[in-house]
Amino acid sequence: MELKIGVLLPKSDMFPRLAIDFLNGFKLSFNPSTSQNYVPKLLIESVGNATDSSLLERVERMLLQEETDVIVCFCSYFMLDSLVTIANSYRKPIVHVTLAARVLKPTHVSPYVLHLSLNLCQSSYLSGQYAATHFGKKAALLSSFYDGGYQLTESFFQGFTDNEGEIVYNYVSPLDYKSETFDTMIEGLKTTNPDVLFSVFSYKEGNKVLAKLAQSELNSIPTVAIPLMTDESNEVEVQLPENFYSIASWAFGGDIKLMEVFKSSYLSKYNENPNIFSLLGDEVGLVLAHCLQNESSIPAQVGTYFSNKMLSTPRGELRFSKYNESIPQYFKLRKLEGTRGNYQNAVIEVLDSSFSEIIYKKMEDLPYTGWKNPYICT
Repeated sequence: MELKIGVLLPKSDMFPRLAIDFLNGFKLSFNPSTSQNYVPKLLIESVGNATDSSLLERVERMLLQEETDVIVCFCSYFMLDSLVTIANSYRKPIVHVTLAARVLKPTHVSPYVLHLSLNLCQSSYLSGQYAATHFGKKAALLSSFYDGGYQLTESFFQGFTDNEGEIVYNYVSPLDYKSETFDTMIEGLKTTNPDVLFSVFSYKEGNKVLAKLAQSELNSIPTVAIPLMTDESNEVEVQLPENFYSIASWAFGGDIKLMEVFKSSYLSKYNENPNIFSLLGDEVGLVLAHCLQNESSIPAQVGTYFSNKMLSTPRGELRFSKYNESIPQYFKLRKLEGTRGNYQNAVIEVLDSSFSEIIYKKMEDLPYTGWKNPYICT
């Protein structure tokens, strides 16, 4: 039996190989576990920034003309309601892939839709909780014009103020960060004297901020950053601050056996290390392989199917929330370290994920604002 899988992938300036990395992870996970009776046929299309209504047209075409068994796609949160409507109307399974720099809403819940997520907003909320209880009650929010256009800083704010924290300084860098010296940021920090910093930058701008903090007299102030700011694939030699942390739903350097197997298998097959999109691809493959192994098909109501299941993955045990979003059993507090010019996130503590569904209610009434594209899909 031939299994048809529609895969709609975006582009990214920060991760120019996003589509290839995702597919490599997907194939690595899917192939060894699939019964020989099921030969997957991948129908792959590029969807640009995943913000155009043509994405929805392609989803419908794949379901109607190509008769795909399941759709795997990135999608702007501004179009998720429409994607869910398509799934409900045609009663076909859709796996929505996201880094989750915004929080899902009740309208995104469908028995036919599963949200595979790296839980960035949950990570930010937990970062706020952790910072207030371990580093101090006065925080500075530092964000880029781009990264600040999602719900990452708001998630941190909710977690921090829920634990009696206070925001004493807020800095947003200009759109043209290349000419920014970040001197204004440093002066603002000196004036307000926060106990902890929450840093929301990515890619080359993140490197500039790292270097600026490391070279300033604020070098030792504890900082909690979004995971993209400490991403291992950002292979540049940069001076690091002393106490620079991130909380993430994954850790490439952790002690989870399946992560070690995933990394070694990926390196062996592709002669390179996996990144976050390879990890997402692998998880989608694991989800679909689980269905085939246990049901010999992809259940139409894939969201309902996984609502009471646990899945072993390189991130650890995954469950699925009441919003059909993947949630790991534990989040990881990592400290950023430099080794031979590369980044390394050393896991120093694991944090229980029982908090993770609080954020749905807290963010439910907040409208989506800012950039339309999924995070890092530019």
